[in-house]
Amino acid sequence: MNKLLKHYLELTRELAINDFKLKYNNSILGYFWSLLKPLALFGILYLVFSIFLRLGGGIPNYQFYLLLGIIIWMYFAEVTLLSMQSIVNKANLVKKIYLPKLIIVIATSLTSLMTFLLNLAVFFIFMVVFGLKIPLSLVWFPVYILELCFFSLGLSLILATLFVWFRDLAHIWEILLQILFYATPIIYPVAIIPIKYHYLIFLNPLAQIIQDLRRISIDPTGLVPPFGWLTPLITLVILILGLVIFLKKSPYFAEKI
Repeated sequence: MNKLLKHYLELTRELAINDFKLKYNNSILGYFWSLLKPLALFGILYLVFSIFLRLGGGIPNYQFYLLLGIIIWMYFAEVTLLSMQSIVNKANLVKKIYLPKLIIVIATSLTSLMTFLLNLAVFFIFMVVFGLKIPLSLVWFPVYILELCFFSLGLSLILATLFVWFRDLAHIWEILLQILFYATPIIYPVAIIPIKYHYLIFLNPLAQIIQDLRRISIDPTGLVPPFGWLTPLITLVILILGLVIFLKKSPYFAEKI
């Protein structure tokens, strides 16, 4: 059992690394394309919402507030889109080789996570270069990143399962991501939304996770956000639901793709 588990872990790692290498294969700039995309989006949004509309005027270090939100968002969008199509894109593995289908989705998620962590490293380098104080609360950063990863993985498992049967889901999910981007406080502060609607905003775990990660990394007071049960509970439910749906339907993947 231990040997089998070790084999599957090594296989997951190799698939993730291979996908990461293929992602930048024959590309002159390589990984830097993944860095340029959030930076380009950041530049446009910062120009529009901070310079022209002055939306971020009341937020200390708004440029970092915005950049961190974009980096987190682009990870979420990428991991869900790529993982959703991972089973269909690796149809040769699903049909010809016996392996737990779960490994394919997890490996794809890890590929996106590697890019995400590199982007975060660049973000913190920017913070140091521009003289921002690194607060002690940053020690909690991995906890919230783990929460983000579990939420994204649970949702990815549901999407990957549905995509095997409904290929139009890719187009639908892209539209939903555009809506979700503006429904999540990424470019604007939560304070501009009437308090009576805050509970609707934070029913979206991504909104709460982004806010918490901003507080512990950018807030100069270094205060840890008050712990709440709602986001971890929703994350856990999504993860368990994703695993149940995926494992129940995975035996039928080969005949559907």
